[in-house]
Amino acid sequence: MERALAVVAAGTGEGKTSVALGLARLLAESGYRVAPFKCGPDYLDARLYEAACDRGARNLDLWLDGPQQVRRNALRAAETGDVLLLEGMMGLFDGDDDGATSTAQILRVLDVPALLVLDGWRASQSLAAIALGCTRMTPRVRILGAVLNRAGGEGHVRAVRRACERVGVPVLAVLPHEPAWRIPERRLGLQTERLEAVRTIAAAIAATLRDQLDLDGLVGRPRRSETAADGGDIPGEAGGSGPLIAMARDEALWFTYPETVEALRAAGARIAFFSPLRDRALPDGTRGLWLSGGYPESHASALAANASLRAQVAEAVASGMPVYAECGGMMWLAEELETAEGCFPMVGALRGRTSIARPRLHLGYRRVRAVCDSVLDRAGDGIRAYEFHYASASLRERPAYEGEGDAGAWRERLVAGFLHRRFFEGDAASCRFVAACAR
Repeated sequence: MERALAVVAAGTGEGKTSVALGLARLLAESGYRVAPFKCGPDYLDARLYEAACDRGARNLDLWLDGPQQVRRNALRAAETGDVLLLEGMMGLFDGDDDGATSTAQILRVLDVPALLVLDGWRASQSLAAIALGCTRMTPRVRILGAVLNRAGGEGHVRAVRRACERVGVPVLAVLPHEPAWRIPERRLGLQTERLEAVRTIAAAIAATLRDQLDLDGLVGRPRRSETAADGGDIPGEAGGSGPLIAMARDEALWFTYPETVEALRAAGARIAFFSPLRDRALPDGTRGLWLSGGYPESHASALAANASLRAQVAEAVASGMPVYAECGGMMWLAEELETAEGCFPMVGALRGRTSIARPRLHLGYRRVRAVCDSVLDRAGDGIRAYEFHYASASLRERPAYEGEGDAGAWRERLVAGFLHRRFFEGDAASCRFVAACAR
């Protein structure tokens, strides 16, 4: 693929996110329209690009989406964006048990070259062995050169440069060890102050890379055009004549892929965003509810205080309004949310409680089947999803799924669970949900 570049590393924590954010900022400042992508299902890191280049990244995931959908997503962005910038996930060859869903495989599918981030804090000449291994591990993975991150003094940089040149991987740029460039931890979400910190870090890294990287040589010259690039952010509200779906979006519940909004609209729905924290009522004319994941535990007191909205949502669920709720959205629908600060009343539409008082990580790809016909699925449908949460649930509801992951909750007009799913234009699940709302 032309005019595309990936930022990868041999492992997690070596600085690829910082380098990718700085490169995104540099490209934007240099006149390029940037179409950022995050490999894997991580919607949290994807949001960081809003601060770096004013465009949230989209996700590319071979396991969840399949190679055809990955190509489709990338080609769509290539039609409107100057440069596709991909940030790898974990290590370059890490993915499922066979490595078939790794960043390296995504680069092969899309034929995208890469910059390899080497962490100078941990080694010197041995970094050349890592670079050599990354170039030889998988055919058709093209590494153009390395970025030496957290470099030491001049002697250290010279030693790494010489060693890497001997194995054919030139060091194209060097970033010093700068503690102030550490990306703030994300456990509590993307607060405004955190995005401001990311913006400052990205600008500083961009300034350091500016005189070191030949952008024309890496991705070609910027294209001068008045055509706006297709954004990676969640699309805004739009009019139409289809059923109105109220979608949660605020600091408590906001984990929604932009492709989900596009899929629902393509199926004929209108989308109205609402805040579970601040809005006292659902948007007028709501015919369906879409509740995303998020950090309800960080806003439990404020969610509990919004009694009027909680009561209206409980009544809507009881009356049979179509509902889909993922992770944090399911936690909001339960009777109670237990945190380290105590128990807080939630909507009460689902019987039972969820808890994050004793956090336990649940992380990984999941393969499940729909137990019953629902507003999304047919009984027996195979579903690929993933879990990433620290909470637990004790719900007295029929399961929505059977298989490897969370069983979730099912009612004739409701599907909820800790599982996160991907939806795209024309898929059966989103079309079925909109049709249920229309009825």
